Order: sequence, then C-alpha cells, then structure tokens
Amino acid sequence: MKRTLPLIITFLVGIFMVGEFFIPHYRYRIWTAEFLEWGLILAAAAFLLGLINLVQVNLPKVIHRDKDWGYKLVMLVSLAATLIIGAFGGQARQDPGATYKWIYDYVFVPLNATMFALLAFYIASAAFRAFRARNLEAGLLLGAAIIVMIARVPAGEALPLVGDRLPQFMNWIMDVPNTAARRAIFIGAALGAVSTGLRVILGLERSHLGTD
Repeated sequence: MKRTLPLIITFLVGIFMVGEFFIPHYRYRIWTAEFLEWGLILAAAAFLLGLINLVQVNLPKVIHRDKDWGYKLVMLVSLAATLIIGAFGGQARQDPGATYKWIYDYVFVPLNATMFALLAFYIASAAFRAFRARNLEAGLLLGAAIIVMIARVPAGEALPLVGDRLPQFMNWIMDVPNTAARRAIFIGAALGAVSTGLRVILGLERSHLGTD
C-alpha cells in the first residue's frame, strides 16, 4: 500500500488536471486552480526539504574536513546568514537600504552575473568545436554563423557589393531556417514532456517516489 496509494493519487490528480483541457465548465476550472495552489504549497515544502538535504550532505564534510570543505563552509555560513537576516527582516526586508536587500543586490546578483559570464567561454568553446566543417551539415552551420556574425557588425554593412544584402540574408536565416529548427526542438521537447507525464500518470515512471 505504501507504493500503491501514491500511484493512485498521482493517477487521479493527473487525469483530473488533464481534464481541464477538455472540460470548459467554470466550476471545473475553479477546482483545477485550487489544485494548482496546493501544488505551489507542495513546491514550497520541497524547497524546505532541499534545504535540509543540503545541510545534511555538506555539514558532515565540513566537520570531517573533506575535500573542498572550505567552500562548503562558506556556502553553509552564507545560507544561515541570509536565512536569519531574511527571517528577522520581516516584510521590510526588500525595502531599499535593508540588509537582506543589500545582500541580494550586491552579493547574489554580481555572483549570478559572474556565473552567466563564465558560460560565454563554454559557449565559445562549444561553438569552435561545432563549427568544424567536417561534413555538409557542419559546413552549412559554419556558413550561416559567419553570415550572421558579419551582418551584425558595422564592418559587414561596409563591405562592397554584398554589404547591403547581408542584413536581408541574415534576417532570412534567422526568420526561416532558424525559426523552423527552434519550432522542431520545442515540439520535440513538448512531446517528451507529454510522454513523461503519461508515464508518471500511468505509474510507469516511479522515480518521483524514490524507487527504481
């Protein structure tokens, strides 16, 4: 029963939520909105469980001085300080000049920007590997990338003969082949999400129960 009951609840709730797309009655939508509200509450509980798990995983490594324990100590201290300051700050914690607001604006935001800035180097490395014209598809990708990059800089428009046509060709590449490829990727991702949802509803996918 410990495994069967969660599967039954998942099946019933999943079928009920899917019914929203086929039953346009307003009372039905009120109930589905209520279920979504409960979903947000469960998501908040999941964040709390994640916080507890984070401490359980990293605190023993700090105590035993395992590898990179100093970074984990900084993370736990920052976590505790932010949590305490945010809890005691009340509703005014987001006001300008508040300590919690200062931590967010001048510590978290710069660190977040730094992480995304580092991604640029990984993207450049991946692009360098992808743009090696080893076959026809890679050659087409390389040619389209060169055209788009040249057309987006002022030097590209100054090129003789082709400078005026490069922006038009670039717009065609972005609007037609690029849009078609993006839509294909989105359709594939949507089909994958639907298939995963059906597997969860039918009980074929049980990883969310901590099994299999």
